[in-house]
Order: sequence, then structure tokens, then C-alpha cells
Amino acid sequence: MARLFIFAVGGTGARVLRSLTMLLAAGLRLPDCEQVVPVLVDPDTQNGDVTRTVDLLKRYARIHQALHQDGQHPRGPGFFGQSLSTLAQLNEGGGVQLADSFVYDFGGINQSFRDYIRYGDASVETRGLLDLLFTPDSLDANLDLGFRGSPNVGSVVLNSLVQAPEMTYLAQTLNANDRVFFISSIFGGTGAAGFPLLVKNLRNPDGPLPQHNVRGQVKAGALVMLPYFKLQQPTPQERAEGRDFIDSNTFITKTKTALSYYANHLDGLEALYYLGDQAGQPLPNNPGRSEQRNQAHLLELLGALAIPHFLEQPAAQLDRRNPAYHEFGLGSAAASSTLFDFSQLPPELRQSVARPMIRFHYFARYFQQHLLAKKDTPLFRVGQLGRHLPANAGPLADLTSFFGEYDQWLRELGVNERKFGALLADETDFNHMVKDKPIKTGFLNSGLTDQVLRTELDKAVSGTKSLENPDAARALRWLVEAFDVATEKVVADKLQYS
Repeated sequence: MARLFIFAVGGTGARVLRSLTMLLAAGLRLPDCEQVVPVLVDPDTQNGDVTRTVDLLKRYARIHQALHQDGQHPRGPGFFGQSLSTLAQLNEGGGVQLADSFVYDFGGINQSFRDYIRYGDASVETRGLLDLLFTPDSLDANLDLGFRGSPNVGSVVLNSLVQAPEMTYLAQTLNANDRVFFISSIFGGTGAAGFPLLVKNLRNPDGPLPQHNVRGQVKAGALVMLPYFKLQQPTPQERAEGRDFIDSNTFITKTKTALSYYANHLDGLEALYYLGDQAGQPLPNNPGRSEQRNQAHLLELLGALAIPHFLEQPAAQLDRRNPAYHEFGLGSAAASSTLFDFSQLPPELRQSVARPMIRFHYFARYFQQHLLAKKDTPLFRVGQLGRHLPANAGPLADLTSFFGEYDQWLRELGVNERKFGALLADETDFNHMVKDKPIKTGFLNSGLTDQVLRTELDKAVSGTKSLENPDAARALRWLVEAFDVATEKVVADKLQYS
């Protein structure tokens, strides 16, 4: 089994990774992947998109660790089944000093680009050249906000990545059967600049990174997000006041330029995935820091599906001399609709994506709305869940918080013009939670109710003796395994989803 190293570059990379984490929590299988190692790359350490995703990754990792702490999980992958690790956690020998974080450490860049390149120390001739290459706004921009739609600035700063201990250790630990995947936008600053530089450093046989032969053998793919949103533009008064903003009117021009560059100079990938859409209503224009916290978007969820698709491709069919190019297309009827549901997925994705998402949704809703109300059930009583629920700390508190994050993510997906409406966030009736497959009910058939799900949960734990003084991790496993069995049963029998 191989490992997958994911470089999520910039705010868009972080948001796609957020959706991927939700899919992994639901039980999405990543083919032939033993371990996922996400690395978020963004110099704006306070970026709201990044910090939110990092918190989610940490919470997921703690839940997974609690479920698998003795090296076993009887139900197999299931909910939270995929292992997530930081680079530091791979470094078991401790030979390299690495921060135990999912975020690449830029060392706290807190200076203007002008100071970073030592503009004041340059000769008159060099300053003249720099003035031709960079606008005054770019030179004066503070780098702790990222590159704010300026890939020419980002390409200079991000060249330092190759010198970092994280990159050196990653190159040292790579095996030929591992895979690398990059996620970035093509129309911004950090992603557009960082992605091609990371690819170049991965493949460069003459660079300072070790194991150039192994780096040359590793299969690599990338998701490139084309423009899919636009930003509110400042009023003339705000412009006169010098308000900081990103000009989304330049997104298409930047995309054309980047695509031209990729066509002529980007030659280190075996597979490249493109995804974009017509922009809807403008989003708030927040160039960086905590205010840059965009709502989840359907295209980020669809973009996350590029990763399992890439892993499904046999290594023998991935040829860098003839790379594969992929797009995700909707049928003509679906493309003209503003509402996306599972009926618009091809059959294979309805099985591998829709089913686990539906099961996870049932899990979350029952846990939030019904579990504590029925403490006399075998699930609650035999598992001694009363010792740990409700929880203020530990893995069950992490599960509770994760479901809260899931609710927020699901609601955000439903507010854009291209809405994800497959799972209804505010529906309390299990019969109507799945948009494209409501469960038929009648006088003698109540369909799927909380009582039906409760019965399946009790069956899932039948014959089990009372747990003896279970710790929080054992209680979590008891709960997750029961929901894994019960939700699989009701989706097959009551929803009859195919």
C-alpha cells in the first residue's frame, strides 16, 4: 500500500481539502492508499480558509487515532477510516526537526515584498528592472497576507520552498510507489505561483533535494481550479481610500496566461484535472487573514473527487510523456440547473460517493437529534455511553464538533447559485433527507424513521456483553461501528439506493 502526499496550495487548495476531509469522514475509499499526508502551503498563516481546514484535519486525525489506537478496526475503513498524518508523524526516528503541523512553515514572513527582495540594496539598473516587472502595489504588499492574485510575486517567494527541511524530509521519505497530488487555483496568487514551482522541484534532477531517481518515478497528478467565483469590487470611494482588494476582473486573463505557460513548460505530471464554472453572485472581497473564509462550493466537492480518480489509475497507464487530461462535465440538463443532486452523478460515483455521504448524513442526524433522547436502548446501555456523553473533551467531543462542522459545510454548499442540494441540511424526516430519492410511505409503511434506525442499531450490538469500564476511545469505536452497520442496512433496505 502506498502513501499519498497532497499539496493544497492557497485558499482554494485549503477549501478543496476541507471537502475531501468530509468525504473521508463519510467513508470514501482511496484506492491502494495506506496513508494520506496533507500539506497546506500558504504564507498567510491567519488565512481563515487555511485555519478552518487545519482544525478540521486535526479533529479528524484524533477521531481516526481513537478508533484505530490498537491497530485494529473490525469493520475495516468505514467512517473516519482513512489515516491522515503530518510529515512530522512520519518522522518516527526524529532525524529531522519538523513542526507537527499540516501547514508548511514559512517562518513567519512579516515584511513587504520590497524588503523581501532587498529592493533598497539593489543597483539603479536592477531597481529599474524590478519596476518594470512589479507594480508599486506588488512591491509594497505585505507578504504575511499571501500573494493576493499576484503569481509573479509568489513565484519569487515560493522558490525558497526547496530549501525547507519539510521538502528535504519529504524527498528523503518518498518511495517509488507513493503518489503526489497538487491542488491549486489558476487565477489567484499563491496557488498559481506555488503549484508549478512545487512540480518543478519534485522533478528537478539537478536540484538540492535528495533521491532524484525516486522523485522521477513517483506518479504525480494535479487539480487546477479555473475561475468559479468572482469577488465584490470596491466602490470608487473605497478605491480612493486605498482599500486593499483583489480584482477578480483579471481572473480570466490570468487563467489564459497560466494555461499558456502550463502548455509550454509544465511537464512533470502524469495527470491533470481541470474544473471551473460560470461565476455567480460576487463573494465578499477579503484579500487575506481570518476574514478570507469563503463558503464551501460545489466545485470544491467535485474537485476533491479527482483524488480517488487519480489513485484508481494503474501506474502502468500513467505516462508523463503523454499525460492524461481530465474534466468533470455535467449533462446538458444538469448543467443548466442551479441545483445539484446525486441523480446527476454517474452510476459508479453514486455507489462510491453518494452512498457513504448518505450514510454519514444519517449518522450525524441521529447522533444530534435522537441519541441522547433514548438512553434506555441497548446501544446506549450496553456500551455505557452515559459515562462519556455528552462530552466536553476527548474523541466523543471531537465527533460532536465534527458533526457541527459538517452541518456548517453542508449549509454553505447550498447558498451558492450552483447549489449542492443532494442532502437537505434542515430536514428532520429521514424519509426526505435525500433529495433525489425520497422514501415512499403509506398507511402501513412509515418508511425510515428514527425508531427503524434505532432498531437496526440495537441489532448491530445484539449479543454483545456490557463493556467493562470503557474509556472514551472504546466508547467511540462502539458507537461508530454500530452506526456503520445500521446505516449500511437502512440505505440498502429502506432507501434502496443504487
